[in-house]
Amino acid sequence: MFQLLGAASASGYIITLLFLLVAIGRLARNGLDRFTARLPKRSALKFYTTAIVSLVFFCLLVVRMCFIATVIIDSAIQGDKVEISGDPESQF
Repeated sequence: MFQLLGAASASGYIITLLFLLVAIGRLARNGLDRFTARLPKRSALKFYTTAIVSLVFFCLLVVRMCFIATVIIDSAIQGDKVEISGDPESQF
């Protein structure tokens, strides 16, 4: 029981941390968008800055969604008995 509460608490802290990281990433992206707006249209610095910030922000979103999906799937599997057998009809 205590292990389950500890795991739920830890996953809650991690999910909260991931949401905060995404919020900080959005602030950084907005700040860099304002910075790159001052640069010329065909500037290489503007292109690479925008590309890197977009990639990092996308990776943050992917990590957050993967962790949330993992927590949901893990909690669903622990709730029911999972039996693996060779008969495909008995699995559904």
